[in-house]
Amino acid sequence: MAIPLRALRYFAPILMLIISNNARADQASKDIDLVCDATKNLALVRFSISDGAKPTYPRVPQALDLGLSASSGAGRTECVLANGTTIRVRGGREQAFSYGAGGGNPPAFFSLWINKRKVISRRIWMPGYEDTFNASPIYDGAVITATHIIICATAQGKPQQCNSEPLNLVSRPIDSVEYSPTTNKTLPGHISVIAKGAANQRFCEAYLRLVDPEFDHAHFGRHTPLDIDLTAFHDEANIVNARTNSGLVELSPGVTRRLTIWDADNHYFDGTVIALAPATMTMQQVVAAYPIDEIEGWHQRVVPKVTLISGGQKQLYPDISPRYVHLVPQRIDGALYVFAYPTNEKSRPTAALVKPLAAGGFATLCAFNRTEPHY
Repeated sequence: MAIPLRALRYFAPILMLIISNNARADQASKDIDLVCDATKNLALVRFSISDGAKPTYPRVPQALDLGLSASSGAGRTECVLANGTTIRVRGGREQAFSYGAGGGNPPAFFSLWINKRKVISRRIWMPGYEDTFNASPIYDGAVITATHIIICATAQGKPQQCNSEPLNLVSRPIDSVEYSPTTNKTLPGHISVIAKGAANQRFCEAYLRLVDPEFDHAHFGRHTPLDIDLTAFHDEANIVNARTNSGLVELSPGVTRRLTIWDADNHYFDGTVIALAPATMTMQQVVAAYPIDEIEGWHQRVVPKVTLISGGQKQLYPDISPRYVHLVPQRIDGALYVFAYPTNEKSRPTAALVKPLAAGGFATLCAFNRTEPHY
């Protein structure tokens, strides 16, 4: 069913569009807690691996934190001490993957600012990925004094170890990104739109506005009312490392094409490739033209009357392998569009909107960039 662009506003509350780290960042911020004793000019960053449950925090030696680690805590991330020292902490996690050694257990990190100066940047406090299995130390707390940071950490089966690091604030510049002097600072989560030409810019802004950019992780299997229902594609092929389906779609009203889609989320292929062929072509003919073990070079093949949409092309993520860009076929105002985003969340643009052309080929109409938290 075609959904007019103007009608998308009614679906805004339930739309899930692209990969983002909102949920992960929110949880990671709950893993971090800052407790302060302003009168003693002492602070403690605490770390929890509660994973969504009520956080519990390890103790550090009372001689170091004067009992701060025994506090109940209130999820604070900022405080000001009696001597005027300002402290801010922010936690984050790296991207999770459904494959690879420890891929589902990404490392957690934190950044720390004292007097507007970044003294720790993206330091890993909870190892992940391959280090998940190495029994590496996990941080228990970071005690902040006037002159030092004392990191206490515990490795499995070993006693807690505490090590001191000098602050040296004088040698560090003020973080002008975190503490921007401008009043119009772009906040995390803001989506900027880049398009060529005034008409495309208006269309892309309307698209974004009407779907309400509450970005979520597309890998969670969530769909939008715009998405074409691929379960209706009954033609399937048994391809190693890829789910492969095919069916007829309208490129635009009255113009039919065969859409063949290869999709996977494994180490070899974590992305999507789409081929648009004449309606008279069979799926077997399309698949035969694109052997899966040669996927890196698919976009360089010339198959008569077939449009291949993938990463690695000059108009869509030219610096990313076709194996690591995801594509979601959508229908807007009766026409076929493709929503694209990279597997790696750090890649830019965050997402793009592609329009297949009736004469062949495709054009990237919109690029979307999401402002991520600063670490």
